[in-house]
Amino acid sequence: MTRNEKTLELRRLIAKQFGNLIDRDYVLLGLPYYLNVGDILIWEGEKQFLRTLHHKCLNEGYRYRDYERIKDDTLILLQGGGNFGDLWRFIQDERLRIIQRFQNNPIIITPVTYWYENNNLVQQDAEIMARHPNLTICARDTLSFDLLKINFNNQIMLVPDMAFFIKKSTIMKHVHHRGEGTLFLKRMDKELALNSPLLPKEVMDTVDVHDWPSMEKDPLYWLRYRKLWKFGKTLGRYTKLRTLSRMILKLSDWYFHEHCRKQLVHEGVNFISRYSSIYTTRLHVGILSILLDKEVTIIDNSYGKNSSFFDTWLSDTDGVKLWKTQ
Repeated sequence: MTRNEKTLELRRLIAKQFGNLIDRDYVLLGLPYYLNVGDILIWEGEKQFLRTLHHKCLNEGYRYRDYERIKDDTLILLQGGGNFGDLWRFIQDERLRIIQRFQNNPIIITPVTYWYENNNLVQQDAEIMARHPNLTICARDTLSFDLLKINFNNQIMLVPDMAFFIKKSTIMKHVHHRGEGTLFLKRMDKELALNSPLLPKEVMDTVDVHDWPSMEKDPLYWLRYRKLWKFGKTLGRYTKLRTLSRMILKLSDWYFHEHCRKQLVHEGVNFISRYSSIYTTRLHVGILSILLDKEVTIIDNSYGKNSSFFDTWLSDTDGVKLWKTQ
């Protein structure tokens, strides 16, 4: 199957799985206000898919964290990604707080990868989620699906990563280069496998080695956002300034949504498009390479996330290879 055929197949599956599940107006929460382009691509794919539905997003623009506006009959969608478990605990903790706060609302966690090192946290999280009467968890690979089925008493579904729903036109408007040369996009955080394989010497002699540009150096727009957000938080300590604090925090939300998010998509796509061949330890560099119709070799991360996703969806895709760690 070609890379374009695979993209269309996964888009159809996403639409089929979510078509009847999202049955009313909704809010989208748990969003990635940080610099990982992969999670921003998930967000972009979610937004583009949701626009195909007849229901409305009730928190567009600057109101992503305005929980008081959420009514009991509103559907809550929670951002997915490789963060269900204890590796990126601050993200899971935010999910748990929302699930506990909105017991009367139907909630869907969009596709996630499952990984826990602490079995006590598995039981703790499962108990919290089991108390919610209408919670659906979407796994984005079969291993995560099986583990969720074993350990969690909620409705569990298998759905591809939402980044596959980004339109080709969205991708191509950010491409300003003819791809040449080879990139090894190597993550430098705790998901890098300690036994991550070295590339062959003939490749390493000519390859460019980078992480996402936004992970190598903080962009200026990110520093502006953080300064604005911190200023709003500081004002919130003073009773007389809390109205002004809320206005500034909403402005910071708007700035991230309307500028930072779009810049991260642009810079991520533009960077990957410069190369003709990609090796990567980041799953969404692999997905973006497929969307750009580039040959890509996906190298596994520290706990098998990339290989499980590959085995679930990509093993029959031309020009997409998996390099497992030993």
